[in-house]
Amino acid sequence: MQRKQAVQIFYATLALLMCFVASAQGASTKPTATTTPTSVTNPLEAVSGRWYTEGHEGGVELYPCDDQICGRFSWMKDENGEVSRDTNNPDPAERQRPLCHMQFMGNFTPEGKNRYTGGWIYNPRDGGIYSAQMTLVDHDTLDLHGYLFIPLLGQSQTWKRAKNMPSCLHD
Repeated sequence: MQRKQAVQIFYATLALLMCFVASAQGASTKPTATTTPTSVTNPLEAVSGRWYTEGHEGGVELYPCDDQICGRFSWMKDENGEVSRDTNNPDPAERQRPLCHMQFMGNFTPEGKNRYTGGWIYNPRDGGIYSAQMTLVDHDTLDLHGYLFIPLLGQSQTWKRAKNMPSCLHD
């Protein structure tokens, strides 16, 4: 009898967990008064442009590539005044390439007016490639979420649209 009860508890817990995840995903995709993206009707144009990463560590240019969004480095904070290089790339042959203007994100597909899913992002700090999704919170605010396996196992950054951005040094 104890085994049967344990199995029932397991399945009940699993069902509750699935309901929780489904409701959390549903809540995150519902627009609210504070998450009105922009009046631009084309979702590829709405997110295109230059963005400062969280903490102004760098600048990114998001642009349409086919029917998706891609991104490349546009500016990087560098105290030494030198060209930033891809020194943590797992491929030793790539470690001297400049990061300036390098595509480091892609495959973001518009899903509705202000969400972009199915993307990937390369992190030059650790040389890893991660799954990612973006949400355009408003015209000047973008939430980028990178993760491993499932979105619950990830990190988010808030990017701000750049009005004036310096250009990165390039070889």
